[in-house]
Amino acid sequence: MLIKMAATDQVPHAQLFVGPLGSANLALALAFATYLNCNARTETDACGSCSSCATMLALTHPDLLLVFPRKATTAASETHSDNAYLEIFRNSLKENPFLTLQEWAVAMHYDGKQCQISRKEANKIIQQLSLKPFIGPYKIVLIWLPEYLHHTAANALLKTLEEPPANSVFLLVGSNSEKILPTIRSRTQQHTIPPFSEEAIEQLLRYRYNDLDGHRYKEIAFLAEGNLSKAFQLVEQSVEDNFERLSDWMRSCYRSDFIKLMTQSEAFYKLPADAQKSFFNYALQLIRATLLGKLDYPLIQMHLTAEATFTQNFGLKVTVNQLKKIIAQLVAGYYYLERNANAKMVYANASIQIVTIFDVAVQRTGK
Repeated sequence: MLIKMAATDQVPHAQLFVGPLGSANLALALAFATYLNCNARTETDACGSCSSCATMLALTHPDLLLVFPRKATTAASETHSDNAYLEIFRNSLKENPFLTLQEWAVAMHYDGKQCQISRKEANKIIQQLSLKPFIGPYKIVLIWLPEYLHHTAANALLKTLEEPPANSVFLLVGSNSEKILPTIRSRTQQHTIPPFSEEAIEQLLRYRYNDLDGHRYKEIAFLAEGNLSKAFQLVEQSVEDNFERLSDWMRSCYRSDFIKLMTQSEAFYKLPADAQKSFFNYALQLIRATLLGKLDYPLIQMHLTAEATFTQNFGLKVTVNQLKKIIAQLVAGYYYLERNANAKMVYANASIQIVTIFDVAVQRTGK
């Protein structure tokens, strides 16, 4: 559909690519921008070798304006120059075109919840669009995460977004259309981008990583649940470590071994913050897989090895109701970790609650 738009010169002036975290929404928008200004388009893709494609690959094309959330600061406290922000963003995109806000926040060393696209950025867009395209047929403004447009920035952009200069195209890339201001959303043509399939994630992992055991590609693709960024994190942060930690944790909770649980909470506290959140996320996915297995969910494809054994054996010892309650505790724990709660207390509290979930069942059955 996008290729047909370009081929017939009927490109809508404002388009919104919406997809869940770790989807291809940002990568697709960049690919479409590359195709629009390619000097030698084919029927299926940009040529990849012309001067326009080369500068798009480097994200330095003079007709491409990248707009993205930054730390909310006052002019007096601004420390990074515009060029410094842009260079870091370009490098982050080159490394991972499936970038998430959390990963961007880590690269910028700030809390992703304290960021915005400011009025200053909106003014820059308006100024840039007053100029004609330098080398391509289109002047392209790519706004990543329009959910973070400050209301003053959004208001400043409304007229330009509705009636942009000739040969100007807005490509907005978001993860949640409901959080985008209705006045912005209503002025765009929306494309809904689905999560990746397990097969697609496995194929991309095999392309990017050639040193994993064969079965690990399938395991990680299953656990990622359509989120390619999560799949990359699982590779980097070691699924094996998370699995051992989870199986020991559930075993200790089931046995009400508080001494071991307190030792585990100390070890958990010493992990990096990203690893702590990754573990809770991993635990959530595996317990969810256990629940789906007990419900004989027809669409689930179990490709796992050690994880498959765990879900099968653990599923024999717990009820559906218990699993739902454990999932609720893991969701709450992840919520608190996201908000920088003390990791030791989060782990210890979750442990006590899960022990209680098991103990109540034991008291009821008398086993």
